Amino acid sequence: MQLSIKKYRIHLILLLVILILGVLAFRQGGWIFIFEGVKGGITILFRELLLLTAAFLTAGLLQALVRKEFITKWLGRDSGLKGILLACLGGGLIPGGPYAYYPIAGALLSSGAGLGVLVAFVSAKNLWSVSRLPLEIAILGTTITLRRYLITFLIPPLLGILVEWLFGGFIQKIRENVKE
Repeated sequence: MQLSIKKYRIHLILLLVILILGVLAFRQGGWIFIFEGVKGGITILFRELLLLTAAFLTAGLLQALVRKEFITKWLGRDSGLKGILLACLGGGLIPGGPYAYYPIAGALLSSGAGLGVLVAFVSAKNLWSVSRLPLEIAILGTTITLRRYLITFLIPPLLGILVEWLFGGFIQKIRENVKE
């Protein structure tokens, strides 16, 4: 029983959040609020379903195509700064939101990437994303955008190095927990 609860812990937490939000919606507006919430959730699901499917298929195909030895050599724990910088480059260049890059990060994790590499990839995606550069310049202007990029430029590689140094030894335990 303990294994089942641990395995579905996130599902149970989300179910609890849904129940709490459902009670709050019902208390505020009755069944109409609950219906509107469910309808809104289903609308979002169908709108994002194609993107989610593409992201998971991409992650799965990457995992199948790219050999574990390649990932371990170039992005594994022993790849050092080279792996962290490659992950930063990949994170900054990859298009899409979290639905796209988290499955890819998961595929990298399963294929042997180091923890510092994964942190560098995700943080570079969030701080250096080239795909949002035109919108950011259009809304905030060139000066603010360039300053933000300059200020955050060292954060992804430094985070990758720090996380690898402090927690890199836990990567196998993390992989085992993810498989459960």
